[in-house]
Order: sequence, then C-alpha cells, then structure tokens
Amino acid sequence: MNQVQQPLVSIITVVYNAVRTLEQTILSVLNQDYSSIEYIIIDGGSTDGSLAIVEKYRSRIAYYCSEPDQGIYDAMNKGLQQATGAFVGILNADDFYELSAVRTVVQAFQANSQIHVVHGLLRILDAQDEPDTIVGHAANFLNFGMIEHPTCFVKKSIYEQMGGFDLAYSRAGDYELMLRIRKAGATFWFLPVILANFRKGGLSVSWQSSLETINLRYRYGYISKLRRMFLLAYWYLNYTLFTKKIK
Repeated sequence: MNQVQQPLVSIITVVYNAVRTLEQTILSVLNQDYSSIEYIIIDGGSTDGSLAIVEKYRSRIAYYCSEPDQGIYDAMNKGLQQATGAFVGILNADDFYELSAVRTVVQAFQANSQIHVVHGLLRILDAQDEPDTIVGHAANFLNFGMIEHPTCFVKKSIYEQMGGFDLAYSRAGDYELMLRIRKAGATFWFLPVILANFRKGGLSVSWQSSLETINLRYRYGYISKLRRMFLLAYWYLNYTLFTKKIK
C-alpha cells in the first residue's frame, strides 16, 4: 500500500493502572506495518508506573492526557474527541494488536466504500498469557451479545453521527453503541483474520456486563419481556450463588 494513499487511522488506548501490560499494548500499535497512525492515549490517573511507560514513547504519541474520568467509556469518548483519522480503533491497555491488523482493516475499508465497521477474530489469552481460544462473530451475533470490540474499527463519521458511548452503561457501553450503529443502518464487514489479542478479565466484570447485556437485548427488541424476566431471574440466582461461594 503506497504511503501517499494511506488514510489516517486513529487508535485510542484507555489506561488505568496497567503497568504490567501497557508497554506491549503501545508497541503493538507503534510497530504496525502501516505507518499512517494517530495514536491517542487517555489515562484515568494511574499511580502504578503506567505514566512512566507512556512517557517513554511520548514522541510517537499524537495525544496523551492523564486525569480522573467517569469510567472506561468516558475515557473512550475523550479519545474520540481528539481523533482525526478516517477510521478509529479502540485498544484497551490489557490487549494488543497483531502486526498487520491496521493494514488489513484499511484494505477492507478501501475494497468497499459502503462499509462502516470492520471487525475480525480475537485471540483470547489465559491468566498465564497463553493462547486459550480464538473467537469471532459476524454482526448478526449482536442479537445475542457483543462482537469482539478490540477488533472493531469504525469510520470516524459514524462515531460523530452516533455521539459516542452512553455513560449510563458501565460495562456494556460498547455493546449499546454497536446496537445503535447497526440500528442506524451501518454496514459491518467481518474478516476471518486474527486482528487482536485479549486478556481475560475478572468475573465481577462479566456479571455486570451480563446484566446490562440482558437489558439491552430487551431494549432493542431481541428478547420479549417474559424472556427478559427469566434471564434476569437466572442471572440473579447465579450471581447470588457465586458471591456466597467466594465469601
């Protein structure tokens, strides 16, 4: 791909106390085999040494700030406000891209100008950072849950049209935004290629995300009121049993 023809891609990384994994995340962006990248890092006020890692690469970062925020989606919105690229990817500080991820995505966008979102396969890493499994879902999976967000690249114009992430959701704001984008008529393109790597999060995050996902599926008409009540009861029962077990 000729550099003169390369559209600018904005990559946003949100950080809060991720000293163990942040450098790998940063290097996975800076070492891409695609050069027209605007890298934006939004830190929530880390105190664990993360800021020293960012400073190490400061000359290659287009925008960086460190200040308290209202959660991960507030930080992502701050990044979106700074992004000037034609396409935007969001990569959390526990995750990292494959070497050719950005180039592969840009080629997909250029192959079809009607595409608004490109996404692909995600490699899951276990607690020892060893490959566990590879997952990937086409856009119709949004009827049931979130597609693989670390692999998602969205046209900046779509983010501008949608207004960013809804802070009413603390764990499933990415799912809500993708549902909103699809409802507005956006076209998704799934690539059967590993684009990113994801470290498994805590169970408490999964419980909250599951609750918000159930309510979003009902809100967007993918489940009935009765089905929502059943799923909420099932969620509450399992959550109660789980919290008792760990006490």
